[in-house]
Amino acid sequence: MTVLRLTQGAPLLADGTLGPALAVLAALALRTALARAAQVPGLAHEPLVAREARTAWNLLVPALVILLVVAARPLEATVITSLTDKRFASDDVPSFVGLTHYRTLLTLRLDEVACRTADDGSCARSANGAVRWESIPRETLLDGYRTAWHWDLPLVTAPDRAISVGALDRTWMRAIWVTLMFASASVTLELLLGLFIALTVHSEFRGRGAMRAVMLVPWAIPTVVSARLWELMLKDTSAGIVNRVGMMTGLIESPQAWLTTAALQLPSAIMIDVWKTSPFMALLLLAGLQVIPKELYESARVDGASRAREFVSITLPLLKPAIAVALIFRTLDALRVFDLFNVLFGRAEHSVSTYTFEVLINNQEAGYASAIGVLIFLLIFGFAILYVRFLGVNRT
Repeated sequence: MTVLRLTQGAPLLADGTLGPALAVLAALALRTALARAAQVPGLAHEPLVAREARTAWNLLVPALVILLVVAARPLEATVITSLTDKRFASDDVPSFVGLTHYRTLLTLRLDEVACRTADDGSCARSANGAVRWESIPRETLLDGYRTAWHWDLPLVTAPDRAISVGALDRTWMRAIWVTLMFASASVTLELLLGLFIALTVHSEFRGRGAMRAVMLVPWAIPTVVSARLWELMLKDTSAGIVNRVGMMTGLIESPQAWLTTAALQLPSAIMIDVWKTSPFMALLLLAGLQVIPKELYESARVDGASRAREFVSITLPLLKPAIAVALIFRTLDALRVFDLFNVLFGRAEHSVSTYTFEVLINNQEAGYASAIGVLIFLLIFGFAILYVRFLGVNRT
């Protein structure tokens, strides 16, 4: 678990927020499973079930205790620091500011704005085709709000109007939006591609073992290395491989600035993450496929079931536990993405983790960074609870 040490030994969680969440989730899953077993008539009184329950707790409790002991102190210090104006690497005595940092991070304001008018009377657009909107009202600016992003809602408002989302810390709000879009898009694509790869390498064919080894190569490459390789391939000149191939095939007319154009930055990061992490998703799903009894497929074929029917009626239901575990691991990891954004974009585009680093190291605002760390923990913990509840992890 990565811990950033503050002055006087006060720690700030960087990517270690997952530890307490997993500990609590493991305890909840075990408790729910035991409760469901106890509801089966006569089952709770059987000695075998009781012995299995005791064995499960005996194996789980030491790990939970160690995890909580290791994670509790950093989390406690982070929460306490978030209520002060503590400076990083400073001997000044911090002052108590209460929930001021959380108010700055969470306060939003919505304003309806019109598009800027072009010479022909239509909405003016920027070079990348995006609509240019008017600034938010002056009184809103005086209150400290800045536009984080625009929501073009033609079904709710007129086509030439949008909702301006203003925030006291628009960089933080932008980082949340980018992180959520990155996590949702990348995890969805990785699940689909990983499932396709897992089904392919699970089938019987010559060279299957070699293909399983080759598919893990992108995942085995460190993220910093793969990000740097893709940065070279996505160069905004004809020397970049992606631009060269795109122009040779007619997909693009001129070299594109993939990593510096605002509209292309997030799709580029998603593409790189999908390329690197889909093998990991495939590996988890392949493990789930291998425990499905072959007799079920043989019986289905005897009954005349098609391949599609086998997939829908046998593979997907029995693969659900593996899908749930894969989604939990990948979503929690995507929400904490740091190295990919740091290498590709630097300070041009932030995820919540890179923004925390920016606030702590460059701005030296330890109290404010601690408040961000607490919100990241709550965000990750909330996603974990939703997955456990709606994907049926407890029942599996």
